[in-house]
Amino acid sequence: MNHKTLEIQNLSVVFNTDRGRICALRDLSLHIDQGEILAVVGESGCGKSVLCKTIMGLLPPVAEITGGSIAIGGHETVHLTDRQFADLRGVDLSMVFQDPMTSLDPTYTIGAQIVESIRVHNRNISSNEAKAKAIALMDTVGIERAKERFDSYPWMLSGGMRQRCVLAMALSQEPALLIADEPTTALDVTVQSEILDLLLKLRDEKNMSILFITHDLGVVARVADRVAIMYAGKIVEEGLASEIYKNPVHPYTWGLLHALPAFAEKGMLFPIPGSPPNVPEGFAADAFAVRNEHALRIDYEQAPPFFEITPTHKAATWLADPRAPKIQFGKDRPDTPPDPVQTPFCEDGAASAPKADILPTILQVRHLSHTFKLGRRSSVEAVKDVSFDIHKGEVFALVGESGSGKSTLARCILGLHKPQQGQIHYDARFIPDQRRIGFVSQDPGAALDPKMTVRDLIAEPMEILRLYRSKRDIETRIAALMDEVGLDQDLWNRYPAELSGGQKQRVTIARAYSMEPNLIVADEPLASLDVSIQAQIVELFDAMRRQHDTAILFIAHDLSMVEFLSDRVGVMYHGQLVETASAKELFANPQHPYTKALLSAVPVPDPDVERGRRK
Repeated sequence: MNHKTLEIQNLSVVFNTDRGRICALRDLSLHIDQGEILAVVGESGCGKSVLCKTIMGLLPPVAEITGGSIAIGGHETVHLTDRQFADLRGVDLSMVFQDPMTSLDPTYTIGAQIVESIRVHNRNISSNEAKAKAIALMDTVGIERAKERFDSYPWMLSGGMRQRCVLAMALSQEPALLIADEPTTALDVTVQSEILDLLLKLRDEKNMSILFITHDLGVVARVADRVAIMYAGKIVEEGLASEIYKNPVHPYTWGLLHALPAFAEKGMLFPIPGSPPNVPEGFAADAFAVRNEHALRIDYEQAPPFFEITPTHKAATWLADPRAPKIQFGKDRPDTPPDPVQTPFCEDGAASAPKADILPTILQVRHLSHTFKLGRRSSVEAVKDVSFDIHKGEVFALVGESGSGKSTLARCILGLHKPQQGQIHYDARFIPDQRRIGFVSQDPGAALDPKMTVRDLIAEPMEILRLYRSKRDIETRIAALMDEVGLDQDLWNRYPAELSGGQKQRVTIARAYSMEPNLIVADEPLASLDVSIQAQIVELFDAMRRQHDTAILFIAHDLSMVEFLSDRVGVMYHGQLVETASAKELFANPQHPYTKALLSAVPVPDPDVERGRRK
């Protein structure tokens, strides 16, 4: 019998809010054996992060544990004091968060912060010993030139390197349990692959247990031993990774899989309509019923129990009851996605657009170079002699690992960086007219002023540029844009903090299109979103592209979405554009060794499913 590193029994957590008592976790049970990786998968709002914070003893004052138990290494932790939990964190369990900058102090060097994590539980270690151990940890997690990077500040490192630094801090006390909360979501595919390989290596070498929180089922297939699907604060399906992919039973699991490009059918993605609900205390029905196209009458009256599919696989859905109608994953799909936006894909799954060689050129980049100084004697050439064109109405994707120069190139095009060499011609003009280049960023929360309403955020560019003569014209345009991007008019006076991640990104897209641009620069616009929301935003981008006939520079690390959306793809490596081709040609027949390595690193949701469904 395996030793259980973590065992949770019937855990319930309630948040006291202005709208009443909301259940964040509902009678949740799970366990992780020593040396095992358990992945918990679900959309934002399903309770994954609350689960992590409950295990770590980091719940806010408005939260209350109303039932259940948590045992770490056999020791109950629910009733520990803050002081007792402080002694536990880092030693018995550690956590890596999605955004490394929330864990790193920008005013301290990386080395100083790793040393602090080493000494906090070991005051007797000398400064030299702590520094040597910190450098060794940096080497362990794959930070190149660790001795030189020791004195670097977080803002001087790429996202992948920052995440490695946070991982080094989490591993400083060799914890028995590592909680990884979306640790690879914002990373490009090659860095993501390296982090996943590193986690597997650490698990094997140290027999460490890992609770892996994610919404990306492709990532899960690569690392997890078992998978737990979470919805509205409950585990709704649990099984071996192979069972979840090859024989999913719960309709919510079907929805998560159908939102992946690898499971697309008839050239369409099938995002789950709606979003997870806030479940009030005492709620008795199935919380997924209102989003479930296969819901039964009993789903609206009574929550289902777990049904055993195999000894290692169980699902809480009435469809698993022997009396229920027999519905199989992938064989009972409608001809169109639920609540469809304009269908963006051809039958073979490729974005349909006119041939680039007959379209006018919107953007010309010629021999562009940009260098950053790291100090008096050190510098890095972020972009090196890059040339490419973007044609009217096409989606040109830039891919490459973190630090390859994609975002620097985008900032040069936007006029935020002045390149040392080269030229940028926008719409036949030498100096870009940034007023007509829309921008959609990776983090919509950081891009939107928290003190402005949705109405004001969309109106601001139009008012600055004086695109309309009257307030009535502006408000008519705002209403039209909100309708185009799928924002309810009830959100008109909401603030960003009151919106979901998908809604915030729709606001940034509406704001970008408010300037009536010919070109949209979208820098990792899907990185912080759930897989189902990603599918919705990809469809939205394509629908808006067609409706407004705009070109899109689409920077992304999710190659499956790139393959679905883009017409042409450019691959960047160490600041250089090493390969450019049509999306279909590049994914079918990559030429450059780096492109081949990049594509081979793409996590495949099921080894039996061909990537991209493209022949």
